[in-house]
Amino acid sequence: MTEGEFHALERGLMEAAQRHILGTAFDLDDLDPITPSELAAGTPKALRDQFFHGCLIAALIDSDASDAEIMVPDAYGATLGIQSPALKTVHRLVTEQLFLFRLEVARRSFLGQRVKSFAHQRGLRGVSDLVRNLLHKPNQAVADRYRSLERYAAGTLGRGYTDYIRANAFSLPGEIGGPLEPIVFHDCLHVLAEYGTSALEETQIASFQAGLMEQQPMFGMFFMLAQFQLGIQVTPVAGAESMQVDPNLMIEALVRGTRVNRDLTTDWDPWSDFDRPILELRRAYNIVPRDSAGTEKKCNEAHPPAHD
Repeated sequence: MTEGEFHALERGLMEAAQRHILGTAFDLDDLDPITPSELAAGTPKALRDQFFHGCLIAALIDSDASDAEIMVPDAYGATLGIQSPALKTVHRLVTEQLFLFRLEVARRSFLGQRVKSFAHQRGLRGVSDLVRNLLHKPNQAVADRYRSLERYAAGTLGRGYTDYIRANAFSLPGEIGGPLEPIVFHDCLHVLAEYGTSALEETQIASFQAGLMEQQPMFGMFFMLAQFQLGIQVTPVAGAESMQVDPNLMIEALVRGTRVNRDLTTDWDPWSDFDRPILELRRAYNIVPRDSAGTEKKCNEAHPPAHD
């Protein structure tokens, strides 16, 4: 909000924050504006990063981040004493340095963290497999390993993962068109957290993942906003879309992710859990049920799949 009026998405974001995070129900139109110094005086240092990052999300949610809009978090950041790489990344976007914006989001989000860990663990052989995948070349050994999951018992994560892949007409790693191995965890989280594959559902699984992240979760949100709200492609697999975010569902999914007791986005190897029942894993990792029964089904009926 730079001209005294809320954009509908900004209003929806603040109402969702009240509903799912703050537990308040203030009429936004009755609230007086707050200056950076007033906010700094009333905000504990431990919460300043969260408030500031909320400002950045508000600046991007309407997909029209401008020089005037970014001046607001600039002022708040300076007064709150925050040195955030996220603010620098938003400036990349506003000044249309889109290559650097994409690079920073990919490097700092779960995508970059996961690929870096995979390359460290697998070495040159792992990097070679990733290159083959990006060149759309099949890898029989990798494909056979994942196809073996189809023989796992019904109800296990391994079987649930392959059922999910086949039901959505996707490919397994090693097959042509299959995902990079480092991001198999993402499809596994679709299964565990019960999110579908429409663009609207993808905004929620990405927000859920951001809630899981222990390191730089803001870049998890940037990934989601870039890919599904701003129309800026970050993942090499799927094209970007615009204006797909529902602020209420986004915040609801983010908060749900924060309740999970382990960061499943960076160091979790699904192979360590493929033989375990899905219900057991949900209990073990505190993946609470979705609040709205039938939401996934309704969203998938309304929106076509968009695998990322």
